[in-house]
Amino acid sequence: MKNKLIRLFLTLSLVLGVVTGANIPAAFAAGPGTITVTDTQNGATYQAYKVFDAEVADTSAPDANKDGVAYLIPAGKESDYQNSTNFTNLFTTSSNGGRTYVTKKDTASAADIAAWAKQISSTLTSPVSVTETGTDGTEVINVSDYGYYYVSSSVNNGAVVMVTSVSPNATIHEKNTGANWGDGGGKTADKKSYSVGDTITYTINYNNAVNYDGSAKVYQYVLRDDMPNSNVVALNPSSIKVTVTDASGQETVLTQNNNKAKGTYSYNESNNDFDITIPWSATQTQSTDSANGAIDDFYYKGISKITVTYTGVLKSEAKPGSGDIADNTNTATINPNTQNDDSGKKATVYDGQITIKKVDGSDKAKTLDGATFVLKNDQNQYLNFSDPQAVKWTSDQKEATEYTTANGGLVTIKGLAEGTYKLVETKAPAGYNLMTQETTVVLKEGLDNGQDTLLVTPTIENNKGAELPSTGSIGTIILYTIGALLALGAGVVLVARRRLQS
Repeated sequence: MKNKLIRLFLTLSLVLGVVTGANIPAAFAAGPGTITVTDTQNGATYQAYKVFDAEVADTSAPDANKDGVAYLIPAGKESDYQNSTNFTNLFTTSSNGGRTYVTKKDTASAADIAAWAKQISSTLTSPVSVTETGTDGTEVINVSDYGYYYVSSSVNNGAVVMVTSVSPNATIHEKNTGANWGDGGGKTADKKSYSVGDTITYTINYNNAVNYDGSAKVYQYVLRDDMPNSNVVALNPSSIKVTVTDASGQETVLTQNNNKAKGTYSYNESNNDFDITIPWSATQTQSTDSANGAIDDFYYKGISKITVTYTGVLKSEAKPGSGDIADNTNTATINPNTQNDDSGKKATVYDGQITIKKVDGSDKAKTLDGATFVLKNDQNQYLNFSDPQAVKWTSDQKEATEYTTANGGLVTIKGLAEGTYKLVETKAPAGYNLMTQETTVVLKEGLDNGQDTLLVTPTIENNKGAELPSTGSIGTIILYTIGALLALGAGVVLVARRRLQS
């Protein structure tokens, strides 16, 4: 809330005085009056300055009778008022009984009188002051006398109102700083990252939905949501829920209807984008009665909060990775009436990707094709991606989707939410031993030393298998050699014996 005191014309209120004018045959003193300020903000301060005294002929007159009221310059202020800028262009004066009476000229506009009242209030002292300490959007200023009042606000400019002899209790409308998202407003998704097929819940909070945008009456709020393409996030129109919570805490769940009635909204969708229009008042222009203190035809009390929730489903064309990804981002804008200057609030959804790189354990420059893997999550369930639009998990490894390295020892698993996963090798490349240990992979939205931790490339090594003994191996050759030597030795002995015998 702005602390700068901007004293514009919230109210010019008629309040009874204890003064009797000679031309008013029966002037009555009345009890205290009230000025009720609606659409207030917590912490705002309002000060009521009595600009004119008043005399009233008949306090019991019906509301339709606005006659029998005379306005007087406060005693001792005659010179200040009559010499003030623009006074003579706005009022005529007459004297009676030592008091100076004023009458508005036909050419004087309410805006001109408001500007003059703001100016003259700087010469007045002892205003009645109240500060809004709650959140109900209403504050009451108790004044001791009827009169013509200027009320200043610490928030922003206001409205003009007159409390006549037959309407001593006035209602005025705070003209706030303008419609905006407010503290804590914006658009969010319920999680940081998602797997393909997951449902995303979006929430839009517009926390400063006022009844007056500056001096303009708000008759509708228009929300426009520029969604990603439907092959990235598919909107679920039936999930849309719109609520308005007014300053008193009363929550209204709106229904879809084009009749512009209270508690409704209209909906239009085109190419996955959509508009929601929320009617805010029964008419588009401020009524004359409202300008003079009556409550206008707003549907919601005070500064309200608009909340819109809906869901979408993450699709396979979502771009993996962290950061500002335009393809995965949607932007919501909310504007009063027909304005279109809101820059909007954004929400981006993320998914991750694992790219397996298979290499030779002794020569890491050598990549290996033909290695097959399945993926497990932290619940020891296996990834089944048979439907490219929906990640599923199964406890049966036979139902798991297999990923085989190719084209330089690479294979990619996309569409995964952040989390901890394990790669299980089910088939080794030809000539290599099957890995018995699982490889842990962590996906996390964000950056680590400049590296996107939703895009992870684990390098997995395989070693060649050791050759077992077989026919023609070194063991067999040794046996053959020993056998040959023994046979040769036996032959030598046999020949020697025959020679000895002969």
